[in-house]
Amino acid sequence: MLIQLDWLKEYVEFDLSPEDLGHQLTMGGLEVEGLERVELPGGRTTPVFEINVTPNRGYCLSHLGVAREVAALLGVPCRLPDPEAKIAGAMSAKSVADALSVENLEPELCPRYSGMVIENVTIQPSPSWLQDRLTAVGLRPINNVVDVTNFVLMEYGQPLHAFDREKLEGAGIVVRRARAEEPFAALDGTELKLGTDALVIADSRRPVALAGIMGGAHSEVSGSTKHLVLESACFDPVTVRQGSKKYGLRSDSSMRFERGVDIEGVLRAQERAALLIREVAGGAILNGRVDVYPTPRSRPEIVVRVDRVNQVLGTTLEKTEIEALLVRLGMDVKRAQSGPRIQVEVPSFRPGLSREIDLIEEIARLHGYSNIAVFAPRGTLQPVSFTPKQSTVRKVKEALRHQGFAEAINYSFISQESAGEFRSAFGEEGSGLIGLSNPISSDMGFMRTSLVPGLLDSAARNLSRGQKPVKLFELGTVFRQGPSGKGREEKTALAALVMGPYEHSPWKTTGKDYDFYDLKGALESVLSGLCLQAVYSPSGKSFLQQGRSVDCRIGARDVGYLGELAAPLARPRDFNYKCHIFELDLDAVVGLLPGKPGFASIPRFPETYRDISVLVDKSVSSKMVSDLILQTGAPLLQRVELYDHFEGKNIDPGKKSLTFSLTFQSLDRTLTDDEVTPLFNQIVQTLAEKRGAKLRE
Repeated sequence: MLIQLDWLKEYVEFDLSPEDLGHQLTMGGLEVEGLERVELPGGRTTPVFEINVTPNRGYCLSHLGVAREVAALLGVPCRLPDPEAKIAGAMSAKSVADALSVENLEPELCPRYSGMVIENVTIQPSPSWLQDRLTAVGLRPINNVVDVTNFVLMEYGQPLHAFDREKLEGAGIVVRRARAEEPFAALDGTELKLGTDALVIADSRRPVALAGIMGGAHSEVSGSTKHLVLESACFDPVTVRQGSKKYGLRSDSSMRFERGVDIEGVLRAQERAALLIREVAGGAILNGRVDVYPTPRSRPEIVVRVDRVNQVLGTTLEKTEIEALLVRLGMDVKRAQSGPRIQVEVPSFRPGLSREIDLIEEIARLHGYSNIAVFAPRGTLQPVSFTPKQSTVRKVKEALRHQGFAEAINYSFISQESAGEFRSAFGEEGSGLIGLSNPISSDMGFMRTSLVPGLLDSAARNLSRGQKPVKLFELGTVFRQGPSGKGREEKTALAALVMGPYEHSPWKTTGKDYDFYDLKGALESVLSGLCLQAVYSPSGKSFLQQGRSVDCRIGARDVGYLGELAAPLARPRDFNYKCHIFELDLDAVVGLLPGKPGFASIPRFPETYRDISVLVDKSVSSKMVSDLILQTGAPLLQRVELYDHFEGKNIDPGKKSLTFSLTFQSLDRTLTDDEVTPLFNQIVQTLAEKRGAKLRE
């Protein structure tokens, strides 16, 4: 935006040098990018600022807007033109209603439209003072009427347009949307085919202007023009911006409408232009105007808290100081409130101010950023606390990442086939599926019942690109219908998948693939980090390979499953390796977390070790045996660990050999063989009585 300093002095007095004034404006939020002296006719020069106006300060795209800023920054009065006091005396007796009608079909896109008529004007070159003003700010003088509209544009920031009334079909103006493929010839010679998204100003036959952007060639003011229709309006900023971008037309008008104009300044700018046209082009201003303003806008009121101002800015401003700053900015401090609160009514020429923080920013720049002390920020630090679920998620992710698993994130939508295949992951085989009313695609029409389908698709993509092995996990939500199809249930689940050959490592057998026990070790590592231990029993889930899969139980609750993916599901995905998966109900796991452990001192007395190897039926699990041993040997028996499980040669059919390491320890003495041996014999006897176990010779 170019601002002529001599023009600026018509509204506000200042005795600063151009350099000092430029510094004041820059520190006040209007960056002065340059100062130059523009040559005028007759060898004269005039100082001109080039100001970078940010999008939130569209009101400064005018000399009056900058004058208000200078007056506020310097604390001096601002003299504004008052065309309203003169316009009534300048109007003729003939009513404008006899010469013009306006119909606004799009009040949302054009909240205000005003039209005046000036008859019997004489089109000629503008007087030198007017040409000098336009030349100084980079505009080319055209004729006295067009020059006046450009002058008022640069003075008020309100775009205006003058139509040749004789070139308008009919006696009316219509504000409407363009018709599909409707032709329009712009003033700059551009020929357009408009779409229905364009807002136009039209006569009874065709568009005569692209609203807020550019007038039409068919109604422009020329040397033969006698009667004018003077338009002043307010258009929707978004519509103007979209139209300007779509049709490639950029103008001084569109730039201002995009940032928002003063809807209450529409009439003042029109009155100012009408008086100037009468001054430089003669003619008669018809009595009145057609002002279509169906929904008048109220001025927003904002409450400013003194303590909030000082908290944000780090100042110690008093209430009276803040009120004085706001008044200098043109705000209306409506009434004093009890306590440290100020009620402010925002003027219409500042449409961008709507919140308390907006006014705090205005106070800061007017008070002066250099007047705000620099100090280290102060604040209260509070410890971050995590819910049990949040802590569990962090631990689970950390445990799996440390074992080489990569986290995957998949859509919650899967195909009906996949949702049906895994419907028993956390429910019965007949559990209902949840379909989508408007799916993204046919293969994403149902909410996932398990995380595994997404992991399988991710694994297939990785394998097809040569990634071996594949180790993935995912945390997410699964969904299913409630019991009897009533309601919907969702829960957080954890799933992991592994397949492919071992990585090259001195600790792993070269050429061997990941198997069931590798994934079981990963699962137990996760549970160990949560101080939980699972027991396993054969699983009957249809999507798992029978005999190579188990259900996981913690305490008395089923929490998930672990096993090899069934061949009918692996085959269509062209897996060349056996795929092993586990999935846990993480919400259930969180509910089973133990309480915070208490402190136990390190025992002072040594441990005593014994091994026991027993033969039991294959139907008896090692967990049953170890629990019975621990129960029988309490309290001196501290730990029972299985370290050998053998079936086959030299073992009777239907039997298996289990070998446990037993650790005995007392907190108050060193145990002797005389104390341990009877307890060991009692364990052997109890195993024989309750589990049919025999000591292996």
